[in-house]
Amino acid sequence: MPFILYPIRIYRSILFLFLALLFITFSYRASYFDEAWFAEQSFWFIRDGQVRSELFRGYNGWETSLYVFHKLFVYAGALVMSITGISVASSKLVSIFFGLLGGYLVWQHGQKSSREQQWLSVLLYFGCGTLIRYISVNRPEAMCMTLGFASYLCLDPPHASSRPKPILAGILASLAALTHLNGLIYLLAGASWLYLKTGWRPTSRFAIVGALTLSLYGLDAFLDGNLAMLVKQFLYDPATQQNLHLSDKLSVLADYHRIFFYGQNEIALTALAILCGIAFRHYLNLTQPIFLYTLLLIGSFWLLTKSITDIYFLLFIPWLAILTAHWLTSYLPAQPIWQKKAARILLILYGLIAGLQFVNVLTENKNALHTEAHNALLANHMPNKHAKVIAPLEFFFGQMDNYKILGLTYFYLLEREKGKIPLDTFFRQADQARVEYIISDHRLNASYDIPIHAPARIGVYQRIFQDSWNTIYARQHR
Repeated sequence: MPFILYPIRIYRSILFLFLALLFITFSYRASYFDEAWFAEQSFWFIRDGQVRSELFRGYNGWETSLYVFHKLFVYAGALVMSITGISVASSKLVSIFFGLLGGYLVWQHGQKSSREQQWLSVLLYFGCGTLIRYISVNRPEAMCMTLGFASYLCLDPPHASSRPKPILAGILASLAALTHLNGLIYLLAGASWLYLKTGWRPTSRFAIVGALTLSLYGLDAFLDGNLAMLVKQFLYDPATQQNLHLSDKLSVLADYHRIFFYGQNEIALTALAILCGIAFRHYLNLTQPIFLYTLLLIGSFWLLTKSITDIYFLLFIPWLAILTAHWLTSYLPAQPIWQKKAARILLILYGLIAGLQFVNVLTENKNALHTEAHNALLANHMPNKHAKVIAPLEFFFGQMDNYKILGLTYFYLLEREKGKIPLDTFFRQADQARVEYIISDHRLNASYDIPIHAPARIGVYQRIFQDSWNTIYARQHR
């Protein structure tokens, strides 16, 4: 059967190009500040067998034990870094693996479809700018997305002769939730989909095994006899606050659409899906498995999400890519010639936006700070090893064994809760705590703000180094 939109050689060539560019971006990939936060949790699990945080010592008891975190992701990171060592590059391997695995699963889903749909869905997946940007970031969304999609494949198997596997689907959906609590959407959407498609018996099996697997979230606290601390940390975790206050939750619900229109990366796939939905609206119905699941997934996240950010778009990419490819390859042949030409132009624009994002990532990599090398440079100006240091979170990489580091983000969180901390008060309290060095963060990545033009001497602290990224203040002994 001839391909409708482009010859197969075009699909093959573009996919090869996308994958080649993607692998090129992995080299010296820029790091985001909170990658160190997740890496530190894995670090302490490797070191002590207990997830905790020195970067946030004194906050919610995190320095003793951390019970509310992205559990499966942190454990997977610990497994990888126990083999590869702790570094910026090794901390990204889990996300890279699951981002690539997600593309393979999209390909597998296409086995029951036309060859063109299979190729196009994978191209839309790897060409999504959000995936290109975040596939190499040490965050749990890529892992969560892939486990959630694996759960869907168990409900809607790629082979027509295969039967749904609700038990395995429930396990995988709950593993997605253990990776990131946003993964609860796969449990909610999966249970709803199963009930509508098959009735209550398979749904109950899915729900029971999913609930039992999800209960592992509290296993560490239970074994420590500390379930009360888990509840306390959940209620006071900064990330959960918008789901605990009605006004904040209503604001998130009202702005929910922004996830799909955050920027050009999200708009490209969203707009393509919407335009196809409008053009082929007469063919759409809820008996189509992936269409129904996608609607349930979007509705589930609307109910459960606590914030609006572009990285959450990852959680929908496989479904939007497959759905769009299915609509184009199934319904376009019966449409007027102008719609076929318009579809080809839209796909070219989609590819151009993907290319632009590759350029953006490569430019970001080129201009980004080499975290470990810069941390070593800062450490050269800080001769008192094992001293107390207040620093940006990323100072963790390469320096956690050399200093007792408290993150600047800790004070950022204190300001959110208790109000502005004046600069002189901040430095006076650091002196009282016998902090030897203070490193500012001029990028203000959720960090307490020590302005680049702050005085050279503040209290007993003297500026000893400054560049465009950081300033070091050293405590002057009396």
